[in-house]
Amino acid sequence: MTSIPEWPRAPHEITVEWLSLALREAGVLGEALIESAAVEAIGDLGGVNGETYRVRIEYAGSAVEAPRSLVAKFPADRAGARGVAAFQHWYEREVSFYTTLAATSRIRTPRCYAASIDPTSAPSGDYVLLLEDLRPRPQGDQIAGCTVEEARAAIEAAAALHARWWHTPPPVGDAMPETTIGLNRAARVQGALARVWERTRQLVPMPASLAARIPALVKGYVPLLHRMACAPVTVVHGDYRLDNLFFDDRPSGGIEVTAIDWQFVCRCRGMYDVGYFLGLDLEPDVRRAHERALIDAYLDALRAGGVEGYDAAEAWDDYRRALLLGFAVFLIGAAAEQPNDRMVRVHEVGLARLAAAIEETGAFEVLD
Repeated sequence: MTSIPEWPRAPHEITVEWLSLALREAGVLGEALIESAAVEAIGDLGGVNGETYRVRIEYAGSAVEAPRSLVAKFPADRAGARGVAAFQHWYEREVSFYTTLAATSRIRTPRCYAASIDPTSAPSGDYVLLLEDLRPRPQGDQIAGCTVEEARAAIEAAAALHARWWHTPPPVGDAMPETTIGLNRAARVQGALARVWERTRQLVPMPASLAARIPALVKGYVPLLHRMACAPVTVVHGDYRLDNLFFDDRPSGGIEVTAIDWQFVCRCRGMYDVGYFLGLDLEPDVRRAHERALIDAYLDALRAGGVEGYDAAEAWDDYRRALLLGFAVFLIGAAAEQPNDRMVRVHEVGLARLAAAIEETGAFEVLD
């Protein structure tokens, strides 16, 4: 997938010639001929730290089985977002996931037809991914939330992902750091958290009791990361929320979940994905009523995947740590420039839900 010459650095550089080479090398074009390709931007659900486009393909003849619609991902247009992505190696992580891990992952991911990245282009981070278009599967909506059945399917899919690498996670490196930010960058992110807190607290109403504890979260941020990087660790998605999930009814029953946007993929405790998802995506009354049962479903799915020795008490503490770390991520994100009004709302809703979860679960106890 990485040997295709002259890969595009921007959507206007996508050509029929490159698409033909990419799809032929991926083994899906055969002898078919591409006549034309039209590129259009995907809307507000297309991504945050990159630019996502739909590529509509017309072929010569009508009996072609090759894909007629694809998704192409490029770096963010905004200089600030692109700089942070380079600092965190987000593009390198996603390309590495699709080229080395996706094929053996137990969670469904879009098929990758081409992946190229220029390691010499830092800090610009030039890269391109050519992926399966998941339409017409319904995409999750973080603001709207989801049903309990969809939440359970998402949690069980995360458990399948985590069980796959529970005992044998890939080596640590920039393409697979410890925790979503990398322990070697933890102190710098802690400094950013301390700087943005006063600004962010004006954006999202929260209980006075929670606001009073934020300095403790700032102080305990690095130890929290180190704790979540302690064994047992596995591969986690790192940004496991509804906007990055597609849902589809299986013919045999149940819901199939497909996960996109692997820029935050990392090594840490699997409960990070669970706390992040439940804290961000469920309305407080729904989470309150089903939280424990969903965590139990996660543990059951881990055991079904061959994981042993991770008990409910340890999982509950890790869940509360994940709520705190997710809250820190969204505090920093809320203070940053957003690509659209919807993402402003995503951060507001996410912080309000996480604040409620932290209060109701007594999450700050894990700092003590």
